[in-house]
Amino acid sequence: MNPEPDLLLLSGGVESAALLRRWCAENRPLIATWADYGQRNAARERAAVLALAEAEGVRLETVETGALREAFTRRSDWVGHVPLPQRNLLILALAVNLAQHHGAGRILLALNREDAGHGPGSRAAFLQDFGSLAARLVPGLSVAAPLQELGKADIIRRGAQDGVPWRLTWSCLLGQERHCGRCPQCHARQAAFAAADVPDPTDYRQPPGPQTP
Repeated sequence: MNPEPDLLLLSGGVESAALLRRWCAENRPLIATWADYGQRNAARERAAVLALAEAEGVRLETVETGALREAFTRRSDWVGHVPLPQRNLLILALAVNLAQHHGAGRILLALNREDAGHGPGSRAAFLQDFGSLAARLVPGLSVAAPLQELGKADIIRRGAQDGVPWRLTWSCLLGQERHCGRCPQCHARQAAFAAADVPDPTDYRQPPGPQTP
């Protein structure tokens, strides 16, 4: 009998690319999934996850939920690069259904240690609570964040040893052809590569500078 696959939430960023590479290097059965929830950089994320999945020969499922953001966000509060409120809750709920459909035994999120500062939906307590709910809905299903104890620089350092193709990844909050170099995610990416002492192959449109609000 084939082992149950894991369902990896692939965003196209540094962490999910590193987790994808590690799982594939260890020959673990895996299905990758990416969700369009109306994020400004959706086209760039889509290109990144397609390239990463193709490079690893992994099956990729895409979920189109872009209209939900507009439905749940007041136009007066709309900020192009800010994620959908409670994004992780929405995507995990969809992932439970996908996991059940595909017979996956575990949902994987590529959160890092610094992500805990981004809100309750990225913290260990939330994942523990949601994991308990997922197991009640789909007996045997679990939720895990294997990189949660590691910082971004640690993940890059380990990923470099695993041969992660960083040039295929996308971190920028904007949807331009190149990483902007100024948004919070570009700053975090630059700082992490520097701290890891790993060459950053990213083509930034502008050099590091003050962060965009």
